Amino acid sequence: MDGENETRAFARSLSALKQRGCNLLIAGPVRDGTHLELSRQLMGTADAESRWRLVVATDSYGVGTRCSETTDADTYRVIDHRPAMRSAAISANASSPLDVSALEREMLSAIDDFDVAAEGLSPGELRVCVDSLRPLVDMYGTNGIESFLDTVTERIGETNGMGHFHLPVELECEVVSELMPQFDILIELRPGKHRWHLTEDDILTDWLPV
Repeated sequence: MDGENETRAFARSLSALKQRGCNLLIAGPVRDGTHLELSRQLMGTADAESRWRLVVATDSYGVGTRCSETTDADTYRVIDHRPAMRSAAISANASSPLDVSALEREMLSAIDDFDVAAEGLSPGELRVCVDSLRPLVDMYGTNGIESFLDTVTERIGETNGMGHFHLPVELECEVVSELMPQFDILIELRPGKHRWHLTEDDILTDWLPV
């Protein structure tokens, strides 16, 4: 397949995935801002019509930069489980500082709220960012978060949304191959660039600027 046909095949496959809902795993130990810029692109511009955005933070920075400040507060929600935010809760509560079951409930509740408010989410309206999966993997292992990922990605798919989940590790790490069956697309990051692998159609793009 030549370059032009590959580009068309990629565009068709990605469009079909967006219509039916999809989930992306973003891998690569890149912390130069590339992952933030890509995340902003995936979340969409602030003036996009009928866009509902959920940001889940566990170890990230720049949470407030995922979407423009002009984003409607009613359609943009942040679930913040970063260590600084968890420290106060730890002293008052002896439970795990990062409870994957509680996080799952919060995410499902937010998505359900959006779905009700939108009177049914249309394809591509829901955008979800999880940054990152690393603390969950470190605490529970890949087997320990399998149910969480099954439930959350399924709910995103049911609403025809698009979720992207950051995993700041090298692509060759075993954890990437262990988690990939939960996702439709793998995006590999390098500083300033990225490439997409649509697993169902086995399409791999060239390196693209972010």
